Amino acid sequence: MATVLLFVASLWSIAASLTVEVPECEPPDAPQFGGYGPRQDYYLAGDVIHYYCDTDFHIGGNFYRRCEDTGDWIGNTPVCDEPQNFSSVNQTSTADPEDQNGADRAVDGMRGTCSHTKGGKGVEWIAMLEKPGQLFRVMTFLPKVDVAYEVFMIRRNGQELSCGSKVGTIDYLNWEFHNCPGPNNIDIVGVKIKSLSDMPLRLCEVVAHVLTSPTCDDPHVRIDNGRLLLTRKSATLVCDTGYTRSSDARLDCVRTGVWNRKSLYCLERQWETGNTGIESNHNP
Repeated sequence: MATVLLFVASLWSIAASLTVEVPECEPPDAPQFGGYGPRQDYYLAGDVIHYYCDTDFHIGGNFYRRCEDTGDWIGNTPVCDEPQNFSSVNQTSTADPEDQNGADRAVDGMRGTCSHTKGGKGVEWIAMLEKPGQLFRVMTFLPKVDVAYEVFMIRRNGQELSCGSKVGTIDYLNWEFHNCPGPNNIDIVGVKIKSLSDMPLRLCEVVAHVLTSPTCDDPHVRIDNGRLLLTRKSATLVCDTGYTRSSDARLDCVRTGVWNRKSLYCLERQWETGNTGIESNHNP
């Protein structure tokens, strides 16, 4: 009997020695104006998350990341690029003679209102950017009509370069995407949309995604009980529930590829731990 018990104890000892700890990753940093899924308190090695951006924003970087067996996430945290505002808009004609400048209906943030030119091949809708930069995408939201137009980017020297065209029937309400190719998409000051047919040019919304200096990538700062919300120009600290931020709570992109270095951390709120022996009526 003693031999049997000794054998069983040996098996338990071997099983305990073979126990393997599965590496975990903390919830990752996230893009401002977006997020990721699935949301979990922790992730095991091999788990994959997908990133997304809010409507009208453009994801710059990884769509997916994987938890590695080092406890780190592979790759960089993506960003969600917001559209740049236009300083002025105009069009060469308007279908409504009482409407002095119907062009602004394409930038009023309402997809139910549309600019509407008179018919005629070559009529144009023109918008100037608030700040020149690298134009990488123009998005148009169109009514359900036959369309024929071409999108141009306008360089500071007056040169106009194509970002593609759209010819056909729009039978669903959705965005049309026009990617502007490099390397000539730098120093862009404006956007022009030109009709390719005798049909009126109708645009319900136009947005432009532009990179302006400086821009930075993921700083890869690991913070216990917290994470960063990223844009191309800032990284803002967000702490878990029950923790408070350090006095420095943001990194800034000071020049392209370079973040200013500050000490960011999350401290546990003592009045919530019960370790001080002092009761507090303060809300978190």
